[in-house]
Amino acid sequence: MAPTTPVQVEHIRRLQLTRKAMEMFIDDPEVEEIVKGCFVRVLVDKKTKDKVYRLSEVVGITYDSKYTLGDYGKTDKHMTLQYGDQISTCKIDHISNSVFSESEFNNFVTMMNACGVPMLTEQDVLYKLRKVKTYIQLCEQDDA
Repeated sequence: MAPTTPVQVEHIRRLQLTRKAMEMFIDDPEVEEIVKGCFVRVLVDKKTKDKVYRLSEVVGITYDSKYTLGDYGKTDKHMTLQYGDQISTCKIDHISNSVFSESEFNNFVTMMNACGVPMLTEQDVLYKLRKVKTYIQLCEQDDA
């Protein structure tokens, strides 16, 4: 596999975070390092009858006003997301628990290309997956 193999939808799905997953490890001191480079399906418009979601890459965690996050309780952590050359923050409760669609993936790729933002390669995804797997194994050892 060449290091420049373009990323495919199935690769990004392996790095997708859900709201429920974020609730589980939001307090971990290394959460920012783990979530950077992962992807979320984020609610961007709920004013219309049909909710609009967008696939975005997580680029960090920021702190802002407190809000209620599902079963977790109150948090002041917000996700910093990238979509093309746009950087925005959102509350974690705007992250979907559903798998993103192929159409949402294609829109993400189109936007990244239009903005000249380099896309991840398959090698990048495999590297990130190894880091996440190591993190999960360490968490399981701590729980034992």
